[in-house]
Amino acid sequence: MVNENNITLIVPEEYAGTRIDIFIYNALEEELSRSFIQKLLKHNHITIHGMPVKPNYKVKADQQILIIIPQPEKTTLQPQDIPLNILYEDDDIAVIHKPAGMVVHPGAGNTTHTLVNALLYHFKGLSSIGGVERPGIVHRLDKDTEGLMVIAKNDSAHNLLAKEFQSRNVVKKYEAIVTGKPSTPTDIINRAIDRHPQYGHKMTVRDDGREAITHYTLKEVWHTQQGVFSRLHIRILTGRTHQIRVHLSSLGLPIVGDKLYSKKWEKYNVPYMLLASTYLEFAHPSTGQHLQFSIDLPQHMEDFIKKLNTMAFEHIKAE
Repeated sequence: MVNENNITLIVPEEYAGTRIDIFIYNALEEELSRSFIQKLLKHNHITIHGMPVKPNYKVKADQQILIIIPQPEKTTLQPQDIPLNILYEDDDIAVIHKPAGMVVHPGAGNTTHTLVNALLYHFKGLSSIGGVERPGIVHRLDKDTEGLMVIAKNDSAHNLLAKEFQSRNVVKKYEAIVTGKPSTPTDIINRAIDRHPQYGHKMTVRDDGREAITHYTLKEVWHTQQGVFSRLHIRILTGRTHQIRVHLSSLGLPIVGDKLYSKKWEKYNVPYMLLASTYLEFAHPSTGQHLQFSIDLPQHMEDFIKKLNTMAFEHIKAE
């Protein structure tokens, strides 16, 4: 749970025996960089039950970790010449293809090599509504999720796009490879989501949470000696934090490579989580023109599919 300059984490059972720096990095995903976590440990800003620990300390289940974030030094975000795949650009917006592994916006100890640093270099103007650390950012993708994002280049475009997202007029489609097979070939998951009551760095399905709606369609199934895998085509009607990951995990269908919601994420040795935002459709904020963008599956997902095709003793494609 993040509270002002303190972060409290409780160790889930599946992370018992993991080095503390690795656990914190995985648990918080993009909030803290690995080097910043090491620095905090070195200066005793990370404690377990009030006692500082070394970077190689291995955590135990249900331990409470307190992370004290020092007051940040005043820094100005710097443009960085990071390659950016720009699919569309005009005076109001840009549509980009974010690579897997790239953090969208800066966090504590993580002020460089983010998408925002790249945006500042490639575009002269960006909206300011998201604050100084999130110029141009109307919506986000998780660090490991590759795919399409629309960027606002001025505040007017930002406001209009934000309303489109809130009104559910933006069409967002994803592809995912999960372990297991869904009980029905297509379904709508309508389960509210909120913070996990014990593990505050995770989201979970909760009756008292915020409405979250995910529609999936089964595209392929592979039966292998290592288990059953499915490829799903997904459309989300709401945009909650970790929505697809939480919904699929709640059905017993965790995404391959998901560090937070799959207990066996290391087993499959994938460089990034196998989830991608492959289709984006919306009305242009100034002209009203209907815009559609799509991308192919990322290479790391294609590579895993090739591997499954080789391993499978039964491969079923949906009609």
